[in-house]
Amino acid sequence: MAGSPRRSLWIAGVALVVALLAVAGVLVVGASRHGGSAASRGEVIFQTGRDASGALIPRSGSATNGGGMMGGGMGGGMMGGGCATCHGSDGRGRSTPMFNAPDITYRNLTDPRGMLQPDGTRGPTYSDATLRTAVTQGIDPEGSQLEWPMPQWHLSGPQWGDLLAYLKTLD
Repeated sequence: MAGSPRRSLWIAGVALVVALLAVAGVLVVGASRHGGSAASRGEVIFQTGRDASGALIPRSGSATNGGGMMGGGMGGGMMGGGCATCHGSDGRGRSTPMFNAPDITYRNLTDPRGMLQPDGTRGPTYSDATLRTAVTQGIDPEGSQLEWPMPQWHLSGPQWGDLLAYLKTLD
């Protein structure tokens, strides 16, 4: 009988550990179903051109640019990835033999002096609303068409919110 209370405590301890592990598992599975934070879901869009569930986000080019480097449609063509394909994984822009993609860090986009362009000139200053128009319609804050490589992303409201949340982390 002397070993019985000790054994009961041991069983209770094991049961407590198992219960804690089960709760932790439920929390992890629940978090993964919701895709984490808005910024983490936005990072997936930025880096891959896919939403948090892995579905490819459609994009197209304007009537005047014919789909640009993205090849139109569902993101086929030479650059079927995400924003990082042209703008770099850090958003600071990239140069290719065909075009110079600008720095799209949030600080640069919203600079009151105007967005610093790859050639050193200043462009328009973006707000969250005009940035959405640029990404989804290919139009800058001054009403001009963006350069030909820039696709128009067919983002849902939540997808846009996620992408914007991630862009705000880039500086």
